[in-house]
Amino acid sequence: MQQWLRSSPLPTIWPADRYEVRCTRPAPDFTTVDRYHFAEFAHEAAEGVQAAGLATQIVVVRLEDGIVLFEQGMTVPLEAW
Repeated sequence: MQQWLRSSPLPTIWPADRYEVRCTRPAPDFTTVDRYHFAEFAHEAAEGVQAAGLATQIVVVRLEDGIVLFEQGMTVPLEAW
């Protein structure tokens, strides 16, 4: 049974999050924040929320440097994410 014990936690199998999708929604939900590793998933999530009209403001930020990649009326091409 001793071989099962570890002195340190196991490394995570998931990659670190690189993009944050911030949505401002009408009351009672207000603000939601979701994080994604892959640019395609963050872009798809932002476009989906925008197309559905579920949020009054949508912003996608690259966590590494704080650059805004997606905002209503302004989108950086997906290849540059």
